[in-house]
Amino acid sequence: MTSVLTSFCIPVFAAETNHLNISASERHQTALTKAKKGHFDEALAAFAELTKDFPDDIGIKADYIVVLTWANKNQEALDFAKSIDLNVAPTYCINALARAARDSGNYAQALKLYGQVKQREPSNLDPVLGMVLNHIDANEFDIANSDLSLLRQTYPNNIEVYRALSYFGQQTKQPVVVIDANTHILALNNKDKEAARSLIIAAREAGATTQAMMLVEMYPNAVDKNEVGKINNDAAALYIAWGLNSVKDPANRFADTDKALVKLDEACQCDWNTLDLHSDSKQNLAFDRIVALRNRYRMQDAINQYSQLGKANITAPSYVLSAVGDAYLYKHMPEEALKAYDASIAKDASNIETKFSKFYTLIELERFDDASKLLNSLSKDVPDYRSRPKNPVIRPNDAKFEVDSKSAYLLAYGDDLAGAEAKFQALNNIGPMNHDVDVALAEIERWRGWPEKTELRMSKTIQEYPDEILPKTLLANAHLDLREWRVAEAETQSLVRDYPENSTVQELNRRLQLHKSRQLTMDAFTSQSSGSTLGSRSKGLNAVLYSSPIDYNYRAFLSTQYAYANYPEGVGHAFFPGIGLEYTNRDWRLTGAVSEAIPNNNGITSTLTAEYRVNDYWSLASLVDINSSQMPLRGLRTGKSGDLINISSIYRWSDLTRASIVAGYMNMDDSNQREIINIAFDRRLITKPHNKLTTHLLVDTSHNKQVDVSYFNPASDLDTKIILDNEWMLWRRYERSFGHRLQIGAGQYWQKNFGTDSTWTVSYEQQFKWDDAFEIDYGIERSRHPYDGVNETATQFFARLNLLY
Repeated sequence: MTSVLTSFCIPVFAAETNHLNISASERHQTALTKAKKGHFDEALAAFAELTKDFPDDIGIKADYIVVLTWANKNQEALDFAKSIDLNVAPTYCINALARAARDSGNYAQALKLYGQVKQREPSNLDPVLGMVLNHIDANEFDIANSDLSLLRQTYPNNIEVYRALSYFGQQTKQPVVVIDANTHILALNNKDKEAARSLIIAAREAGATTQAMMLVEMYPNAVDKNEVGKINNDAAALYIAWGLNSVKDPANRFADTDKALVKLDEACQCDWNTLDLHSDSKQNLAFDRIVALRNRYRMQDAINQYSQLGKANITAPSYVLSAVGDAYLYKHMPEEALKAYDASIAKDASNIETKFSKFYTLIELERFDDASKLLNSLSKDVPDYRSRPKNPVIRPNDAKFEVDSKSAYLLAYGDDLAGAEAKFQALNNIGPMNHDVDVALAEIERWRGWPEKTELRMSKTIQEYPDEILPKTLLANAHLDLREWRVAEAETQSLVRDYPENSTVQELNRRLQLHKSRQLTMDAFTSQSSGSTLGSRSKGLNAVLYSSPIDYNYRAFLSTQYAYANYPEGVGHAFFPGIGLEYTNRDWRLTGAVSEAIPNNNGITSTLTAEYRVNDYWSLASLVDINSSQMPLRGLRTGKSGDLINISSIYRWSDLTRASIVAGYMNMDDSNQREIINIAFDRRLITKPHNKLTTHLLVDTSHNKQVDVSYFNPASDLDTKIILDNEWMLWRRYERSFGHRLQIGAGQYWQKNFGTDSTWTVSYEQQFKWDDAFEIDYGIERSRHPYDGVNETATQFFARLNLLY
């Protein structure tokens, strides 16, 4: 409003008339010149002398009053005016006094003075506008608004009327009024810099950031860099908010976030790595940039920017701390993420999303009890579901649903998949057809070992929600489980192409790449026994090296089997190097292998296996092993051999319960024929986040045609036992983990002609998983078992290896 205000107080100074003598006129002119140059102290001192020397000169006094107002000494001007008769004072002086009174808050006096000017010059619009501005400053907005409406009708093309209207809009916090007024000014004079500036600022304050940016391009000199920085900052904030919204076209999902980062660069005009954080504006830019970097998945950059804040001892607001926590969690730094989330919650305890992020962080840290306490606390803070009379469907409550969903997932992350499924089914009953519950159930069903259920459920979901990522990753994972290699690869590659930064997609792709790797499996043991039935000292090795998949469904492999044992009659050992080919598809797994025992020279061993997957629960298998490597070693050392055939079936109810049966027949070239049946039943008894207790019930029976042979060969026997199997997870860091396992078993063994005796076994092992490509288990087992009526105690050391590379 500078141009409006100053236009009311440009006088025709008395010094510029000829009524003074030359000496006084020169002194007067000199004082005015100094005042116009801004040298107010010198000018006012000169005028003070002049008023003393010429006390009756109304012109000098009038100019003295004006210069006092120029120097913002409004009250002094008003006080000095009491010494003159305003009825004879020049109009410009009264106008200046009116402005001084208005600026000093003496609104009644200002109104009276403006009235005097108006009375002298009834056609002059300036005092009328001065009265309007006075009403605005006095917060008499209704009067001002009424006067301005009349003035707009009377003077529709007067710029100063619209400038007063703009001032009214600014003081009443109505940016729309300011926009309207200055748009009219620019229509009358498109080079009015002040109007352009007011319009740009009003557009920004009204939230019309895009329009403000366009106006800056139209009027580049209207605002300074500071204001442009504010606009760019607002634009960045706008783009950051837009960037959080889902975009159907994956290629454009970061378009708004990228624009936000560009606007932040434009607002800062700086090197972010050496940003001076002492100003509030630069701090705010850094805050917004951290959020934008998080949204853009430039997590390390976000962490680096946050580190700069720490070095400058600047505390970030809660929303920034939450973004920093997300960055740390994405980078697998849960300890740092937890600190950031806790700091954010301390500043804003009402942000439930940050608390959910903290929940996931606690899970990654294996702090299940703390995660449970957090959810319990959240459950108390959110309102319950709202039921309706005579209607079983409960009204939704998003916050309550999220808490209950996290509670269900908490059970799942602690391996209690049955409990998690039950919770999600209960949520599904509360709100049937809930999309999120459907996806969660599909995920739990896959974890429980039911990929066909997941496939069916997610195929339907993707048809209804084709743009969502999680259903697609679940479906691709289910296809990997089902050995639909080509389909899974196409789905995974599509997701990686569209969403390479998504952690769930990254995990899926990692799994696919591991499937494409070579694989080495190895089992080894060494044992010492108090007896010699199976060898007083023995050792063995089974190893298979698989190639990468060939044409999706095939893998070639090299295998070896080694057995060694000390018997009273001598040492027995056999080495079975072999090669083979594996074929897998959705329903079948077929393998064929050939090997040869060294040094027994028993000829070629040929092995064929076939496994058929009936459904999620039931599978069948068969084996034909010609010149079988499963012939007892004590028989092999004497040149004996045999052919083995068996069939088996597994029924798996869930991750908790399964049963299996194997029936086999071996025909040996020493006229012996062996028939075997093995039955197993496994049931999980206890499931806790770091502890699982399972019971194994085993029943094995065999019948042999010949008994007078060189190897242990009971006419008939029955071996029953129960084993308690307890696994503890001692430590986990994402894919890396360390645990141990204790098995204690006891049973009864009956052998024809030798009666019944007890058996027992104790086994301890440690399980180390370096990552999802390398794991090794090793341990020791102590057992007792009767053979031909004589109990033998054995100690065995064992190790297992699985390597993908």
